[in-house]
Order: sequence, then C-alpha cells, then structure tokens
Amino acid sequence: MASVKASTPAALLVLTLLSGCAGVLPVKQTESGPKVVESGPAEEETQADPAESSGGVFLPQQAYDAEGKKIPYVPAPNPYTEQPAPVPPAAQAAFADAMALMEDGDLRMARKGFWAMTKDFPELSGPWVKLAELAEQRKKPEKAREYYQKALEVNPANVNAYLKQAVFERRQGEFARARDAYLAALKTWNDFPEAHLNLAILYDLYMNRPEEAQPHYEAYDFLTGGSDPKVADWLIEIRRRTGIETSFIDNPPPEPEVPAEQGAEGEAVSADATGGGSPETEEQG
Repeated sequence: MASVKASTPAALLVLTLLSGCAGVLPVKQTESGPKVVESGPAEEETQADPAESSGGVFLPQQAYDAEGKKIPYVPAPNPYTEQPAPVPPAAQAAFADAMALMEDGDLRMARKGFWAMTKDFPELSGPWVKLAELAEQRKKPEKAREYYQKALEVNPANVNAYLKQAVFERRQGEFARARDAYLAALKTWNDFPEAHLNLAILYDLYMNRPEEAQPHYEAYDFLTGGSDPKVADWLIEIRRRTGIETSFIDNPPPEPEVPAEQGAEGEAVSADATGGGSPETEEQG
C-alpha cells in the first residue's frame, strides 16, 4: 500500500481507495473495509467445460517436518500493499474531490475528475478502477471492461482491481471471464483469501461446479485460521455434496511402516509368551 501516512480516518479512506487497496471481502462491513461479493453456496445449472483449470496450483499447502509435525504456514505478503511508492498529496486531494462528487450523485463531474487524474497521475491505477465502476453504472460494459484492463496495465500487482473486475464480469453473466479474473488475482498473490473465497462461490453458486469450489473454500478457511463459522458450515455442506473428505491442503505424512520381518518376530515372541513359558523354561523341564 502507499507509504503516505494518514492522520484521520477520512484521509486513510482516500489513500485506500486511491491505491485500490479496498478489498472485496465477505465478512464484516465498514465504510472503508470489506464488502460482500457473493451471497453463499447454492446449485444452479450452468454448462462448463470440465477440463478447465480450477486453479488448484494456487492452493496453499500445509507442510510437515521429518517428525511429522506441522510447520507453521507463513502466507506470502500481498505484493500490492508491499509497494513502497508514495501517493502525492495533490493526488489524494483530487481523488477525495472526485469521490465526494461520486457519492453525491454527480457522476458526470466525478468522471471528469477521475479522467483528469489519469493524465496528471498516470502511475496510479485507482482512478481507472473508479472510471470502470462509473462506466458500469452508465450501462457501458465494454468501457468498464476497457478501464479495468487499463488499471491492471498501469499496476499489474493491483490484486483488488482483479476482484472488482471479476465481480463486474459476474454481474454481466460472464462467468468464465470472472473466473479468469479471480485466477489472475491468485496468480499474482497465491495466498489472497478473498480471491479464494469468491472464486469458490463463483464455481459453486453460479457455475454448478462444487468439486472445483471445494478446494478454494478450504483455502480461505485455512488462510484465515477458520475464523469464519459460515464458511466452515459451507465446507461441511459441500463435502456432503461432493463426497470428497480428503483435504486439498493438509495431508499429514503416513505413519512409518513396521518392517515385515520385525513384525513376524514380534508375533512369534508373543505366541511363545502366551504358550505357557519361555523356550529356556521348557528346555530345563
């Protein structure tokens, strides 16, 4: 995220939106925080190519040491929030003004403000994301698609722009494009919890592909430490539907096998011990 310090909640919100760091989360909602993307799992018939990738290569994996103990998983950092480039104060002010116009319903002037920012601050992707949102409101999906693409050209690490793009495509009924946007976000950041969750819901709710949804529900649950009981319930429900109980993420190593000869010797000794005495006792008798 941008390294400029914000002294007030309003200033922090401007920085967050400007740099595109506002995530699309499925949990608690606040003015500057997470927002629900999808509503929850259900079944709906949609034709899809079963050979298409589910993005399984992007799943986290629980590792174990030589003794079979879990190695604590350390998620990769968000590459977008790790970017150190500061946001100029003039850009913060311009963005705040355009956002205020947008919130007041003056979409024409808001659009002009964001357009001016793309000229004055071409290194920022946030204005392009807002232009895409405005284009969708104006019923211009092709323009919205163009502006989301431009935002990602300006900053390919803007994982939140991928999420917003995916939600837009889902609303357009373009489920394959939405899936591709989520997968692009995960390619950029494998450990993006919200991308995993929203991809899972897209597969499950909109594409009727629960087998491909299940790994990503599990990935979200794993990356968030099982903190969302609703998702835990969804996991239980989808496992009933798919019949897949084996974890896609946490598979402990098998117990070491006892060599066959050693096992046979143990059985022979055990038989002798229960047969009325040791061989030495029998010889002495």
